[in-house]
Amino acid sequence: MPGKTTEPEDRNLNARDKLLRDSFTPAETLLACTLLLTSTVAFWISQPRSDWVLGVFLIVGGLTPVLLKTHEHTHPFFVDLLWRRFWWLSLPVWWILAQSAIGISQNPIAAITINGSEYTELSAINIWRPSLIDLRSNWLTILGFCAIYLVSINLFIIPKSRAFFEKVLPWLCTSATMVCVMGLLQKASGLRAPLFASDHPHSDYFAFFAYDGHWAAFALLWMVACFAMALLQLRYADSPAFLESRAPWYLTGATLLGLSGYFVQARLPSAVLLLSFTVMTFFCIINIAPNRTEPKRFSIATLCGLLGLLTLWGGVQRLMQSSTIGPEASALRNSAKEMFLDNPIFGWGMDSFSQLLPYYQPDWMLGSVNERAFSDYYQHLAEYGIVGASLAPIICIGLVIRYIIGKNDIRLTNYLLVGCLAITILAFVDTPFMSPAVSLSFLILFFSAIRWGDLSRIKVDEVDAKVVVVTHEKERNVPVFHGEQKETFK
Repeated sequence: MPGKTTEPEDRNLNARDKLLRDSFTPAETLLACTLLLTSTVAFWISQPRSDWVLGVFLIVGGLTPVLLKTHEHTHPFFVDLLWRRFWWLSLPVWWILAQSAIGISQNPIAAITINGSEYTELSAINIWRPSLIDLRSNWLTILGFCAIYLVSINLFIIPKSRAFFEKVLPWLCTSATMVCVMGLLQKASGLRAPLFASDHPHSDYFAFFAYDGHWAAFALLWMVACFAMALLQLRYADSPAFLESRAPWYLTGATLLGLSGYFVQARLPSAVLLLSFTVMTFFCIINIAPNRTEPKRFSIATLCGLLGLLTLWGGVQRLMQSSTIGPEASALRNSAKEMFLDNPIFGWGMDSFSQLLPYYQPDWMLGSVNERAFSDYYQHLAEYGIVGASLAPIICIGLVIRYIIGKNDIRLTNYLLVGCLAITILAFVDTPFMSPAVSLSFLILFFSAIRWGDLSRIKVDEVDAKVVVVTHEKERNVPVFHGEQKETFK
C-alpha cells in the first residue's frame, strides 16, 4: 500500500520477542514517571526562574545515576555504550559547573565608597579565568538548568524501543494542549495576569507563561510533535483509517497550539509560530493526499490547506507590523555583544547580563531593568563565553550530522528536528531558552528524535552494543591451527 509499510524487524519477531522489546523495563518506567513529573511542573508552573520549578529539576536530575544503574542491571539487551554515552553527553554540565565554581574567585563588580556613599564599579579582570558575580543568587538557576539537561539526555540512553515514545509522547502532547486550552480560557475571561504570577500585571502573557514569546516557542515545539504523531498513524500497514485513528485528536491539539499565535503579542515569536504551522500543514497534505487507501484524503487535505493559508496570512501580517520594542531590542543585543567582546573566552557568568547591563547600555536606556538580551545567542556568549556556550550546541550538531550520515529518512525524526530548528532560528531574535518549559521541551523532542532515528535503523538488541566483527579464518591476520585436535577431558 502506498505510504504504508511494515518494519522488517516486526516481520521477523514472534509475539514473545515483541513483548520483550516493547514492554517497559524498570528504568523505562522510572524515566517515564520522571518525564511526566518534570513536564507537569514545567508546563503548568512556567515562571522562568521559579525556585519551586528549578528545585524539582534539581532533585529529579540528581536521580540520574539511579536511573542509569537501574538501566544497566535490568536491560534485557547489551548496553556496552551506556556510561560512555552518558559522560560525553553530560560534558556541558560538568564544564558549566566547573566554570562557575572557579568563577567564584573572580567577581567583576567591586564595591567602592565615595563621600560616604557606596557605589559599584566594573573592575578589570583576567579574561583567561572564569568569573561569576554572585553565586548566592544564581546557584539554584545554574544547578536547575543543568538538571534539565541531565533529565533529557536519558531519552537518548534508556529507551530500548520506539514503543516508549509512542506511549510517552502522547501524554506530553495532551498536557501541552491542555495548557493551551487554559490560556485561551484566560484570554476569553480577560484576566490581567497569568496564574502563579500575580506580580506580572501585563497583557503580554499566555496561560502560565508571563512572557508570551516563551509561550510561542513552547507551542511551536508541541504543535510540531502533535503533527508528527498524527502523521505517524499513516506509517504502518495495520493502521486504521485516518479518521478512525487518534490522528484527528493530534491535529486538533496542533491546531489549537498553532492558532494560539494570534493571541501572542510578541511579533517575531508569533510570526514564527504561525508560519511553522503553515509548514506542518504542507507536510500533512503531501502525506495524506497521495494515499489512495484513505477515503477522506481530499477533505482532510483541503481542511489542512485552508488552515495553512490562514496562518500563512497571519504570519506574514505579523512580520510586516512595526515593532514598538525594535530599538530597545537592538540596543540590548548590542550591549550583549559588547559584553562578549570584552570577555570572550569564559564570559561573565550566569545571570551576569542583567547585572552588567548598566555599564553597557546606551544613555537613553539608563534606569530601565532588563533581564533578556532579545537573543539567546548573544546572551549565552556574554554569560558563558565561547567555551561554555559552544559545548552543548556542538554535541547536538554532532548528533544531527550522525543521523544525516545514516542516510535514513525517518519521518518522525525529521518533523521533530524541523521544530527544533525553528526554535534555534527564533533564538537569534528572542530568548526562548530562558524558560525552563521551553528548554525542557526542546531537549525532550531533540533527544527523542535522535533516539527514534537510531531505533528505526538499528536492531534494538544492537543499538547500544559494541560492534563485534566476525571474519572468516582465511582473512584473519593471526595463525590458525589446522592439525589434529587432542583434547583431554577429566
